[in-house]
Amino acid sequence: MKTVLVTGASGFVGGHVVEALARNGIRPRCLVRQSSRLDFIREWSPEFVSGDITSPASLESAVEGMDGVVHCAGVTRALSVKDYWRFNVDGCSNLYRACLAKNPAVRRIVHIGSLAALGPSAAGIPVQEGQERHPVSNYGSSKLAGQRIAEAHMDRLPVVILIPPAVYGPFDRAFLGLFTCAKRGLAPAIGREERWVSLIYAKDLARAVLACLESEKAAGKEYLLEDGHPHAWREVTAAIGQSMHTSPVRVRIPLMLAKLAATVIGCAARCKGKPTFFDRDRLKDFLQPSWTCSSARLRTELGFAPKYNLAQGIAETCRWYTEHNWL
Repeated sequence: MKTVLVTGASGFVGGHVVEALARNGIRPRCLVRQSSRLDFIREWSPEFVSGDITSPASLESAVEGMDGVVHCAGVTRALSVKDYWRFNVDGCSNLYRACLAKNPAVRRIVHIGSLAALGPSAAGIPVQEGQERHPVSNYGSSKLAGQRIAEAHMDRLPVVILIPPAVYGPFDRAFLGLFTCAKRGLAPAIGREERWVSLIYAKDLARAVLACLESEKAAGKEYLLEDGHPHAWREVTAAIGQSMHTSPVRVRIPLMLAKLAATVIGCAARCKGKPTFFDRDRLKDFLQPSWTCSSARLRTELGFAPKYNLAQGIAETCRWYTEHNWL
């Protein structure tokens, strides 16, 4: 595979995919908007094409001639349900229609999904492929709708769906707040119940994308991805503290206070016209006792194994934040 289109190339996950492609001798074509920040991908000398997943015409020209496509574009925060659907659902429809119209012979399409689309794990049993899906937030519902569009095209296009849990790593802003709190000696936790999560380091996610692009077994499949171990939230915050040579104090936030904060932050975001990662809807995701999954199928069928454990990934993320003055 010589050339691959990356949608959402200037974003957190997309940027790591661009780097992984370039390091492995594959020329990335990056779909970017005029407002996109290109700081973290320009060094890999990709081809830039102007476009947007909400613009079908721009997608048709972007997919032409590509050996592969990695669909990373979408939104993790939005001001309304309509906005989630516009990007995470309609954007998927636009991309797959463009591929059918202009590049039906594309060798592989990797669709990046989300564990939020499948829903939390019940009774501590990790989610697996093929289970009943029950998202709890508007974000999760929109990602599930987008995933169903990808599934509906599997009979006409070589689509593989890669489903990560929470992703962290360099140039991620979602986890940055936890590092900032740890720097101040704090480890916030909502309520008294311990919560469990599966995680994946961004560079391992990008490696899994490469495996899906290259393997003949992958087309038509869905694969969950995680780093091999479920993590108690206490373990995650402790690893962040250790990376910063601090011992943050666990601060329990009462549920009512969390709901109030989510309401206030959400209202402020709507007034400013800028979406936030924490509002009453996304709080539903944060309050689930367990977001764990199993990547057994990915390991067995594609032979994929992550290179980074939690401590290694957190430490490297901390170094990047520090070197780039984010902390």
